[in-house]
Amino acid sequence: MKYSWKVDDFDSKVFGFRVAKITDLDSKNVKKLIQDLVKNKIDYATCRVQSTNFSLIHALGQFDFILIDGIISLSIDVSNLKFDVAMEIREASKSDTSQLKKMTANLYSGTRITNDPKTRAFANNYYLRWVENSVNNIAADSVLVWDEDGEILGYITLQKKGQIPLIGVSGKAREKGIARSLLNAAFAKFKKWGVKTVNIDTQMGNIPALRVYQGVGFKIVDSYLTFRWVA
Repeated sequence: MKYSWKVDDFDSKVFGFRVAKITDLDSKNVKKLIQDLVKNKIDYATCRVQSTNFSLIHALGQFDFILIDGIISLSIDVSNLKFDVAMEIREASKSDTSQLKKMTANLYSGTRITNDPKTRAFANNYYLRWVENSVNNIAADSVLVWDEDGEILGYITLQKKGQIPLIGVSGKAREKGIARSLLNAAFAKFKKWGVKTVNIDTQMGNIPALRVYQGVGFKIVDSYLTFRWVA
């Protein structure tokens, strides 16, 4: 069987219907996969595919999968680098949750959640719960915040496996170098953890974010397309 999938508990809870994440698939088994999803009463499924996998992309289109997102993956080796951590940056605590959620409201756009009419209405709640889970060490191992006199103007979430899932800066604090400073602080944290390679993803159309990431040393390593299927 040349496919595999798993139930996405987080997405299922937020969306209110049964969601699956397809973890492995080849172009010859798309029909069998769909039959399996239907058999297991899956309502919605996502599949991330390398943008150069043309045979699978074509097969997904033939079986009513819809393109909802394009992702650029970037990577950096932090093992031999030194970073200055700004005084405004500190570790988040659970008491910051309310302020972080307020800052996150309507912050993210152009993602697979906001692009898809099926999930767009859930987008705000999706990211609010993701940030809350990050502070509670469910979705992240650390959250760093930029704090100016008690007001949080930016944050970044870290996973010890070397991944940065979320980074956000308040609209009123854009173009002040906060994102760059948060990334440098994250690199210092990863290095302390003994993590050598750090990875981050961004939407293909998010040119400002891509410029910031490349500006601190990230290199593009791959690109992906995200497709979704609905029962």
